Amino acid sequence: MKFNKSFSTPDPIPKKGIEKAKQLMESGHLFRYNPLDIPENTLKNEENDGSTLYSEVALLEKEFCDYTGHKYSIALNSCGSAMFLALKAAGIQHGDEVFCNAFTFTAVPSSIVHAGGVPVYLECNTDYILDIEDFKQKITINPNVRFLLLSYMRGHISDVEQIQQICEDNNIILIEDCAHSLGVTWQNESDQRPTHIGHHGAAACFSAQSNKLINSGEGGILVTNDEEIAAYSILAAGSYERLYQQHIARPSDEIFEKIKRDIPNFSLRMNNLTAAVLRPQMPELDEKIQAYATLYDELENHFADIAHVETPNILPEVQRVGDSFQFNVVGLTASQIEEFRTSAQKSGIELQVFGHTDNARYFRNWQYSFDEAPELQQTEEIITAACDFRIPLTFTKKDLQSITDIIRTLLKQIH
Repeated sequence: MKFNKSFSTPDPIPKKGIEKAKQLMESGHLFRYNPLDIPENTLKNEENDGSTLYSEVALLEKEFCDYTGHKYSIALNSCGSAMFLALKAAGIQHGDEVFCNAFTFTAVPSSIVHAGGVPVYLECNTDYILDIEDFKQKITINPNVRFLLLSYMRGHISDVEQIQQICEDNNIILIEDCAHSLGVTWQNESDQRPTHIGHHGAAACFSAQSNKLINSGEGGILVTNDEEIAAYSILAAGSYERLYQQHIARPSDEIFEKIKRDIPNFSLRMNNLTAAVLRPQMPELDEKIQAYATLYDELENHFADIAHVETPNILPEVQRVGDSFQFNVVGLTASQIEEFRTSAQKSGIELQVFGHTDNARYFRNWQYSFDEAPELQQTEEIITAACDFRIPLTFTKKDLQSITDIIRTLLKQIH
């Protein structure tokens, strides 16, 4: 079957981003602390009642904060770098253990190892979110663990309010991996309006890799409301001397001058070219989210009556972004699941199974993070039957119907 576009087709860069990228390349002003001297990069500076010239990266950081509601943001070369810096800024020491999801992408435990930590893996449940009872038990078994790096895999949000409270009660610093969660909101019954995901921990980390809601190929953004984490992260990312003053979304000068000689430079900065292609995508976010929601709801309705398929539940407080689709195949053996996966791919559906032996989201493939593979029977049973594919905005209703028909037919044939 030939679909309208490939499942892996990323969202295109807006014309304005292409034009600004060309302008930057012609000027050579790619370093984040070298702004283009043009009117649109000049903002009023209320501190001295004048105006200041800012770089594409500094402007992106401000616009990202404006969107998510955070005080501070630091644009970096990847979300993995953002998680690494968040852990370092939160005070991780060599050998410290860090709780994290067993169902996530390899970049998450990699960031823990990179920061000198040791992952302690937590089970997921059938909705692909953190098993809170397992978390409580692991705290009892591991009372000295001071960090939780919580992943929202594919935008599936756990009960963040309950997790936040558990962390506060046990002196655990919560850092949120929001790589798949830009635009996702949380609103409980007492909230007057929804809040963007990323406000329940000390810091949150977002991705701009090609298959995310904003696309720069590679890129990440660390956001926080904590001035000490923000100042550390700005300096450690590669701000030296007084370059921190070229950041818009930053704390006051005093905190930088107090700590800057004690912070190593890890050189993880985002460059202006990356920021230039991201900035025009920010005003389009809400429109894209609505378009994805329309496609996701249509597909979810199609899947409701397919035998041997279960889709994950979403907590009522969550408004997710449906840029990908996940479901579990039930009642099939491991060999039947593998037959289904390969048959779907031959039929043109770029489908993956999270627990496949070569999938970077399967915890047994993270051998760099343990001496002996952890026993995580619940997670293993769930993700070995968990299927996933992207939903490009270029897909039509006809494409969605074809996906549904193929999957229904294949499952009937296999079972």
